[in-house]
Amino acid sequence: MRLYIILMVFFLAAYTRSDVPGEYIINEADGYGYKLMYKAEPWARARDKCVETGAKLAVPKSEAQFTFIQKIVRSMKYPNIIGSKYKLLVWLGVYNVVNSTTWTNIDDENIEDTGFHTWAGDNGMIISSNPAEPHCVGIDAANFGLRSYWCHLHQPYICEINIKTHSTNQ
Repeated sequence: MRLYIILMVFFLAAYTRSDVPGEYIINEADGYGYKLMYKAEPWARARDKCVETGAKLAVPKSEAQFTFIQKIVRSMKYPNIIGSKYKLLVWLGVYNVVNSTTWTNIDDENIEDTGFHTWAGDNGMIISSNPAEPHCVGIDAANFGLRSYWCHLHQPYICEINIKTHSTNQ
């Protein structure tokens, strides 16, 4: 366990850059930085909070991006999460709020048309036809794939910035 913690500390330190705000963890392979937010919010508020900082909710568009984000989630300090009863799920930028049968990312793309749309188990297959119960997407530390969950519930979330286009003067 100590070795795992030491490796995670080195992993996180190696991927943190000083020219990116707020200690984002950098994935040099794809040019994006990620920051885990421990104050749980409903999905829409989490989306807005990321935008307020010049970021967006993270959207994995490849298996490699998903795996990188999941490593960050695995390093999460669960006791530090504030305001969530279910601390195992972290919001991503995917939802079906507008159309209950189509999963869309916050870049307005159908995730079937992007490079990553793998679901954990039956998640994403069960569509709520009740407009009062839209579902949003999260990630957890244990299961490979996206997880659907009710958007109104408070969850931690992960913001993403493009380090190639991000300006520190925002």
